[in-house]
Amino acid sequence: MTLEIRKDAKWFYGRPMIDGKREFVNLGVEIRGKRPKSLRGQGDVAFERSRERALQKLNEVTTEFRKKGQSEELLQKIHAIRTGSKVGAIILDEMFDAWRKIPRKRRPSTRYVAQVNSLFKRFAVFVRGNFPKAVEMADVQSNIAEAFLRSEEKRGVSGKTYNNGLILLRSTFEKLKKKAGLTDNPFEGIPTKVEDTVFRRPFSPDELSEIIEVVLRKEHAFIRPAIITGMCTAMRKGDCCLLKRRETDLKARFVRVTTSKTGERVDIPLFPLLFDEINSQPSSSDEYVFPELAKMYRSNPDGITWRVRKVLKEAGFYDRQSNGSEEDPNHRGNLHVEREVGLKKASVIDFHSFRVTWVTLALLSGVEMELIKKVTGHRTVDVVLTHYFRPGREDFRRALEAKMPQLMITGQSDVPTIGREELAEILRLVKEQNTKNWKERKGQILEIVSRFVA
Repeated sequence: MTLEIRKDAKWFYGRPMIDGKREFVNLGVEIRGKRPKSLRGQGDVAFERSRERALQKLNEVTTEFRKKGQSEELLQKIHAIRTGSKVGAIILDEMFDAWRKIPRKRRPSTRYVAQVNSLFKRFAVFVRGNFPKAVEMADVQSNIAEAFLRSEEKRGVSGKTYNNGLILLRSTFEKLKKKAGLTDNPFEGIPTKVEDTVFRRPFSPDELSEIIEVVLRKEHAFIRPAIITGMCTAMRKGDCCLLKRRETDLKARFVRVTTSKTGERVDIPLFPLLFDEINSQPSSSDEYVFPELAKMYRSNPDGITWRVRKVLKEAGFYDRQSNGSEEDPNHRGNLHVEREVGLKKASVIDFHSFRVTWVTLALLSGVEMELIKKVTGHRTVDVVLTHYFRPGREDFRRALEAKMPQLMITGQSDVPTIGREELAEILRLVKEQNTKNWKERKGQILEIVSRFVA
């Protein structure tokens, strides 16, 4: 069991003796400090520390190889006795094809499949270049897994991207364990990183009004159904575009959808704005409520994204150049912000912002968390509060003042309260709202409410 360093290489290599053969292994330990002329000599403190780590890693790899060899031999014998054939193998270049054949409840999206393919290709190229003897999944040891994830870190990916890659590789190796002849999962036990999460920003009611005014223009007729559905239901972009006729109950004014991401069944009331939008669609035998949107989403989802950004830009949401004029009265906010760590800017305003807005406004209005979870399909309160409840300071203050006893807010307890007649009038105005009169009805409702605000 010996160490080696190659000329100009930055990693320690090991030459463990396995089953009577000398193997050559990249240990994934970086050479630090000033190197001696040969490993028989003494380097500086930094070098000796890295040499010590490499020797420790070499010992772990040797033990792991020996255990793996014994386990594989036993596994092959058992399998051969039962089936009369040897355990199969999956080479790294074919890992993506094997992943696609794994049984699953829901078909993954085209975009996700492309991301998986990209990660597996990057992994295979890395292993081929740094650990040339590792050809099959069964050849991948923990030191290889750790070295690849370090290379991802150096590539500058965000914590979220790093974690997604680690979780995907871990689950893939676990699910293909038997088929690939693995005895251990090399990614098991590697911890995830703390994510530098950048949250979507919700729209204010006034900003929503501006977006509605823009999307009702004739030139945005194609994308209008998706945006209105997103605003009114908190559904994700794909679920909005692929809304099926059998999922809508116009008589009961409800939508019942199985979400594409989590597979949860959600029940969502149809607000007047969305009810009118669905009713305005031409009669069709197509299974989708918005056939053209569904067609584009399945063939070119970026076309949906482009049209949403066009609407947002006209409403004042676009990335303003840093060298542009600071005085821009039409600008309401940037779509992206820089990350502390990551290759790409983080999206803070996009289609998903409608979902965040729905949850934020519902919570600020006092809607019970259990009802909100029924709409969004989230299983836990923590997910909703951590990722979707994003009130601004002023919104938060107003919401607290509205819910706290008036005595604590104003110092007096004789503040007038709204009566039955006024509530009935507000309810009537809400029910009468549609795409043509909603602005007028909103003003009438605000006029009634303002009489009772201290």
